[in-house]
Amino acid sequence: MVGRGVYLALSARLLLNLESLNMAESVGNVTKHRKAPIVIEDNGSYKLVYAPVVSGMSLAHHYQRLLARAASERGLPVSRMSLEGFFMKYADDNIIKNHYPEVRGKVSKGNSPCVNERIIVESDVVADVGGFLYTDGLVKRTSRFSFSYLIPALDSISGGASAVYPQIHVRYTPTAREGEQALIYVDTASALYTLSFILEASEVSVLGTCKAMGQKPDDLGSQARRERVRSAVEALVSMLGNASFGAKRSRSMPHWRIESMVVVASTGLTSFVPSPGHSTSYLAETLKRLEAQKRAIRSLDASIHYYAREKLETASFKGDIKSHDTPEKAIIEAAEWVLNRLG
Repeated sequence: MVGRGVYLALSARLLLNLESLNMAESVGNVTKHRKAPIVIEDNGSYKLVYAPVVSGMSLAHHYQRLLARAASERGLPVSRMSLEGFFMKYADDNIIKNHYPEVRGKVSKGNSPCVNERIIVESDVVADVGGFLYTDGLVKRTSRFSFSYLIPALDSISGGASAVYPQIHVRYTPTAREGEQALIYVDTASALYTLSFILEASEVSVLGTCKAMGQKPDDLGSQARRERVRSAVEALVSMLGNASFGAKRSRSMPHWRIESMVVVASTGLTSFVPSPGHSTSYLAETLKRLEAQKRAIRSLDASIHYYAREKLETASFKGDIKSHDTPEKAIIEAAEWVLNRLG
């Protein structure tokens, strides 16, 4: 078992133009982009605005699809449902009976929760890293990764550089019969977005239910953990490095670019998360926060890796910090730091 927690966390700023990555509803002939209320500071006070967003659930869905592929390529166990992108997550006996032959006849509400957790986690890396809830057997496994919503950076909103606008599409037939032709409007959004991500690397392959019940062994071993964490990192690099997430990509693939990224590999009581990328000062804010927390938290140790296409503010920092020429390298180098501390 790992003593202190070992974590990988990042915040990034992504420029996305003409995206329809998260559509929420249809109103008449208009397909609406998801929006959310966001509070921004305005001349010493605060005001509420509604801005385009992409939900953390949408990001997590695509991340788990890539995780399933990465794990399968490494020869690790992955369920057929996970490989096909259906994450019903062993919800109950009926779902298991109809969709999860890998554990059919093994997982049962007659088993102890520890036994059921062990069987499912051993059988599917996505269930291990992404968590699941088996309601008939009362097993809840919290996801080992977390995504924020993808939202416009506050400096983007304040500067007026965030918008949603409907684009017209026409369904045309040569005979022009009534009901055959149609005008369709699809919302597209453009903004400088920010997101945050956390991977609790030391909790991958740890059987939380078994651990709570005092049953041994309560994990799958260090080798399984390392291979599964490597798969999780591969999925993250592939997803962010190619903006591989969201809906309506066949005709609305966004124009995208990563402007900057701050990645923190850390050990400690909990994950040290970089400040959200709401302005170009988020690297400096991250460094100052880390310096302050290291004075108060004895177990906190960290390595910072960042990529900056835009000009970022910085601050004096005595610890381990490296700049990289691509965001992918920043993630990979931070991940190596994490893997070295997993043992």
